[in-house]
Amino acid sequence: MAAAFTSCKSTEEASELMAEVQLDEARQLMSSKQFAAARDTIMSLRRQHPTALNVRRAAILTLDSVELMETRDSIERYERLLHAEQEAFELMQPRIEGKTNEAYYVQQRRLFEMRQHFDELCAKAKFYVRKLDIDAAGER
Repeated sequence: MAAAFTSCKSTEEASELMAEVQLDEARQLMSSKQFAAARDTIMSLRRQHPTALNVRRAAILTLDSVELMETRDSIERYERLLHAEQEAFELMQPRIEGKTNEAYYVQQRRLFEMRQHFDELCAKAKFYVRKLDIDAAGER
């Protein structure tokens, strides 16, 4: 019985070590902004090492960080696009009341949809900030 327990324990330790290597790889991918690859590495870790509980807990925080960093990166890019579209729209503003055309309304609708998407990205970022705070508090 003791031999079986020792065997199980060494298997779990080996699993933790291999999972830790994968988690380090995911963190490196995240830091180089390879978000999809980092996410895939964490998902692979979860499938391959179901008993590596300590590393899996850390992987949750890393996955949340990947999501947050990717969202913030998207916000930065999208903010520039939104600003350019706003400038284009302002150039189209009718000089005389009632003098508009189809291009004006298309741009107005496009700008509205872009603002909605931007707001969704900001809400997603806030969600992951809160989630990281809660998950990190649970780790303590």
